[in-house]
Amino acid sequence: MGKSEHHLLVSLLFAATTVCEVIPRDLIFSSPEYSEVSLSPDGNTVGYLAHDKNDFQWTGVPNIIIFYVDNNGDENYRLYKLNITERDPPHKPYAICDKIGVKALIVANDKRHHKILVGLNDDGLIFHDIYEFDLLTDRMKIIMHNKRFAQPIYIDNDLQIRLAYQEKADGSTEYYRVSESADPRNLTSDESDWVLYLTVPQRDTLLTKPVGFSGDNKRVFWLWGMDTDLGQLVVHDFGHPEANEIIYTAKKAEIEYKYEEDIDDNDIFVHPIDKTILAITEVQSFYHKPEIYVLNDTVKDDLEYLNNLHPNDSPIIVGISQDFRTWLITYLSDRIPYEFYFYRRPLKKAEFLFTTRPKLKGKKLCRMVGFEFVTRDNLTLQAYLSLPPNTELRKPSELKDPVQAAYAAKGLLPRRPQKMVVDVHGGPQHRERFGYTKRNVWLTSRGYAVLQVNFRGSRGFGKKLLNAGNGEWGRKMHYDLIDGVNFAIKNGIAKRSQIAIMGGSYGGYAALIGMTFTPNVFACGVDVVGPSNLITLLEAVPPYWLVIYNRITLMLGADKNTTEGRAFLRSRSPLFFADRVRKPLMILQGANDPRVARNESDQFVAALKANNIPVTYILYPDEGHGFRKPENALAQAGFVEKFLHGCIHGEYEEFNLRQHNSSAMVLSDAEGLYGTVEPDELGVLGDTPFTAPEIEGENDFRDTQSG
Repeated sequence: MGKSEHHLLVSLLFAATTVCEVIPRDLIFSSPEYSEVSLSPDGNTVGYLAHDKNDFQWTGVPNIIIFYVDNNGDENYRLYKLNITERDPPHKPYAICDKIGVKALIVANDKRHHKILVGLNDDGLIFHDIYEFDLLTDRMKIIMHNKRFAQPIYIDNDLQIRLAYQEKADGSTEYYRVSESADPRNLTSDESDWVLYLTVPQRDTLLTKPVGFSGDNKRVFWLWGMDTDLGQLVVHDFGHPEANEIIYTAKKAEIEYKYEEDIDDNDIFVHPIDKTILAITEVQSFYHKPEIYVLNDTVKDDLEYLNNLHPNDSPIIVGISQDFRTWLITYLSDRIPYEFYFYRRPLKKAEFLFTTRPKLKGKKLCRMVGFEFVTRDNLTLQAYLSLPPNTELRKPSELKDPVQAAYAAKGLLPRRPQKMVVDVHGGPQHRERFGYTKRNVWLTSRGYAVLQVNFRGSRGFGKKLLNAGNGEWGRKMHYDLIDGVNFAIKNGIAKRSQIAIMGGSYGGYAALIGMTFTPNVFACGVDVVGPSNLITLLEAVPPYWLVIYNRITLMLGADKNTTEGRAFLRSRSPLFFADRVRKPLMILQGANDPRVARNESDQFVAALKANNIPVTYILYPDEGHGFRKPENALAQAGFVEKFLHGCIHGEYEEFNLRQHNSSAMVLSDAEGLYGTVEPDELGVLGDTPFTAPEIEGENDFRDTQSG
């Protein structure tokens, strides 16, 4: 073959495999131009953060906002208020609580009041006492001494404490109401101040909780998981939980509602004043576009207009003015970042405001396809696949198998198998959901398919699937991921030899399990703040998690305080199988992580070094459970994409250690990618030997490399 023919062949091969633009990291991970977007109560002002640093909320006092700040990721939140109109001195915040080591919580912030309720664990760290703070006078008064109840404590529309709950040893939950003889402005958690309201069995606890009170505070709305798998939205007269009226029954996925404000996770649309339930959002066909179901005809025309404005996307109501005339709207899409609109209700007209990431406009982004597959034990799981932009797809007409043709019709089947990253969600009682994500845009623009599985133990798909994960860390929850990989290989989606696993928190644990329990399945792994030893994980939980300790041990499958429990937890801990690692591994950790302590990564790296197994270890001294600072998020992406390029050969943007001015310290550089290794000042990477026992049931894993 001549030189010209050789160059032509290389060019053709390059053209066949390069299917997308490598979008610069800075466009994906730098702070959005607008974040934490919200509407003021009077509907006249849209607030946002120009740099994604702190969450904030409007209050019932004009121009006053409240916001949290923690110390480099330690999650001990300090709480401040700020008058956004002050110019002299400019924007000086007032500390509502800035005690070191104390975690402040906003318990209630009703926009009709000039007071808020705040929780502080300043008396023992486990439980939060409840304080009333006056936004006009800055006076703070304790209204409940708490030595018993978990958060949240449920407050009515007049800022009165009404309900609280505690967890029992068997995992059930008991809800209590305030006794008629108690002083509501000077409560304790003593039994004399409370009356049992409702007992929820363990299997129903995560699907059963209050979501708010009617406008007159006489009725209480609940998400109700008893006697149903997906749950219902119900209402009953306060004090009569036995007399529920069903408002809506979930059909495809759980109704999700956070007692705290959250634009992404709340599926219930509530009137800001009279508290009428107006609509429900539920994911339906293929788990793609969420659909809004109108429950009150007063908003039927409004929601029809908003649906028609972007018929391929789903409207999200971010904020509503107190007079109900002005709404702040965005849309859920897998193709574009959030775009925001003013909706003027009297005019039935929406006005475009801005997009959060205008520099991505014109870039071709990935699509996210929802599908189902069946596990080895006949459990149906939901998952998402994102393919690189411009991936050539197989056509249904080409396929004789009707199942394959149906997959092709959804856009699941590429013409050629892809390099793939299995991206495992955290929690683990969280879920993957449809919509634009920075991570998917980033990975697919580097030429990787992304598989995201809602494995057993995930939220959102009913209590049967949720509870099926109890005690299955490192076993059936991991089998589900392997079965997802097998599905991708069998259907020509992924190349058998070019599959990586990565994730954060539980997803990081899953990556370590993948590297140790199934060392021949994945080409490499990336663990971000994942636990390596379930015993030390339990020993180091934050003190305010102790109120749900029984729930955590039920989820893990054992208690560290028994001999049998410790043996079980050890058998599910990657640390004790570190000598089985065979493929490249990267670990990233925040030094101040309160949930998964730095020791979880340190001890795993030490075990690898004791067995002469190379590892790349990146430490962020100013981060916690995940990397929030933009410069650190950019560097994280740089580290990971360069690492993935080395093992499964996708594209990457050039990266060096100090490129983004991050705080990252490279404590171990197995691949020699970053040019320098920081001295380990704390001396934690020692030579402690670890002996790996045999894995019980190891043969239950189907190794895709040999299968």
